[in-house]
Amino acid sequence: MTAPNKISIVTELYGNRGLCWNAIDGFQSFILIQKQSNLVIGDRVICNELISDDCTIQKILDQDNSLKKMGSNGVTQNIANNVSNVVIVLSSQPKPNLFLLDKLILIAETNQCKVNIVINKSDLDHASLKESLNYYLDLGYPISVVSAKENINKDSLLDILKNESSILLGQSGVGKSTLINWLLKEQTIKTNTLSEKNRRGRHTTTTTKVHIMGDHTYLFDTPGMENLYPDISNKHHIQDGFIEMLSTRNDCKYRDCLHVNEPQCSVKDSMLNSESSKRRHTHYVKILESIS
Repeated sequence: MTAPNKISIVTELYGNRGLCWNAIDGFQSFILIQKQSNLVIGDRVICNELISDDCTIQKILDQDNSLKKMGSNGVTQNIANNVSNVVIVLSSQPKPNLFLLDKLILIAETNQCKVNIVINKSDLDHASLKESLNYYLDLGYPISVVSAKENINKDSLLDILKNESSILLGQSGVGKSTLINWLLKEQTIKTNTLSEKNRRGRHTTTTTKVHIMGDHTYLFDTPGMENLYPDISNKHHIQDGFIEMLSTRNDCKYRDCLHVNEPQCSVKDSMLNSESSKRRHTHYVKILESIS
């Protein structure tokens, strides 16, 4: 049986080559074989002994909590595995996309991930945004306000990430890259990137990687993730990402109620009582209609 600290996490992929890390060996470069082409960052692997400067992957362990992206050709692509904590970044500028917020919460909930909402750029006026987010706070989603620019509440954000495999998600322009650079200052274990070790291979995505911030604390850096796709084939499972539905859905007249236009639907009736819940219901229906 392999000792837990000898299990490595895949941190970077460049074509058929990549980097993995564990607390004993640090960073190791590896070569992929054909049947391991489904490997993505975040995978837990067991490596064979080094051959020259590289090792090979002996075994890929269970791939859980997979985040998928919809390609321009309509095909979903697995981007990252074993994510445990989804940090959704918002700001008053650009205008908050609350539909994207609800879609990201759905993806997190259906992958059994923790959800944390972070408002960045605390130097801005967030009164209206905070009012919109009160509903989410009542649902139990923690909300933090930080600023990389003003160096405000960095410790609280580090606490959110501690002992988790976290990914920062949100619309373009909210400052995710700035937050990551801010967090990584003096916090990350120095990354020995594959491009520095050998120049062979081409990066499959521009800068997708996992930063090691400490043993058991990992930060996924995945630019261009606005097109994350909920991997749901059964429309009834969409309700799992709208947790306010869970307490009333058993009171609906029909057991297979989708809470759209069915008569005597307790969920729909309860969600039309406020502007915030009504907006969430509209987003639910929009996502429901997008699932074939």
